[in-house]
Amino acid sequence: SFLLIVAGLAALEYFNIYSLFALSQQVFGFLIENPIGWIIVLVFSGAAFLLNKGFFAQNYYPENFDRKTIRKQAETQNFTFMERFGKIGEIISLEMKLVLRHKRTKNVLYTAVLFLLYGLLFYPSDMYKENDAMLMFVAIFVTGIGMILFGQWIINWEGSYFDFLMTRDIDTQSYIKANYFLLLSLSIISFILTTPYFLFGRDILINHSVAFLYNAGVNIHVYLFGATFNTKRLELSKGSAMNMQGVSYKNFIIMIPLLVVPMGLIGIFSLFSAKH
Repeated sequence: SFLLIVAGLAALEYFNIYSLFALSQQVFGFLIENPIGWIIVLVFSGAAFLLNKGFFAQNYYPENFDRKTIRKQAETQNFTFMERFGKIGEIISLEMKLVLRHKRTKNVLYTAVLFLLYGLLFYPSDMYKENDAMLMFVAIFVTGIGMILFGQWIINWEGSYFDFLMTRDIDTQSYIKANYFLLLSLSIISFILTTPYFLFGRDILINHSVAFLYNAGVNIHVYLFGATFNTKRLELSKGSAMNMQGVSYKNFIIMIPLLVVPMGLIGIFSLFSAKH
């Protein structure tokens, strides 16, 4: 939600709809020229503090608050709500707990969030407006960043836990389906979080929609197939920064059909299109 707010404010500034810069310039200009303005700010801040303190003093009961917090944290951290989807939901809940409990997987998650802003390097620039292949590359990348970063490790990061999985009543088909729905969920979340890019024009909306369908219908299956060839067990307790443990040439080869092939096809078709 924070990223959506920031992207929305940036879009308002970029399209000259509403300028926060002009507003902040007026506010801080007033404070600089009129020192009494700082007194007003301090008075309002103190009043807000006293109001909040009074509210919590009357309504805060530690035992009730702690009980609700513990119950909510237990339900969220254990992902018990996924159990309603049966065996596949149970596997997905195990995957989600694995992601949130280890350094390496959490670092990958943070990296995926940062890469959602990758489009800002291309979409505002006039240099790439006529480069259909590059725009499609960016669309596939940002709408599928969660799937791209997690997909290639989806099996071998569980190398230390296969003995546990074999003790559960989990068949191969359910295991693959659960991983598919997990990657599909990551693609849907990435697509939703990148909707502010639609403000850059109708072509971006079309590119992102096509890229999402390509990720959901092609790339996820390619990644699940390619992940079966990654047989090195990952050490999840270590961070991912400068950590090449478990990384091989196979991880880079799998990127060719994911990004280069659609980028090449778009480039070839654009050469013969009426637009050119």
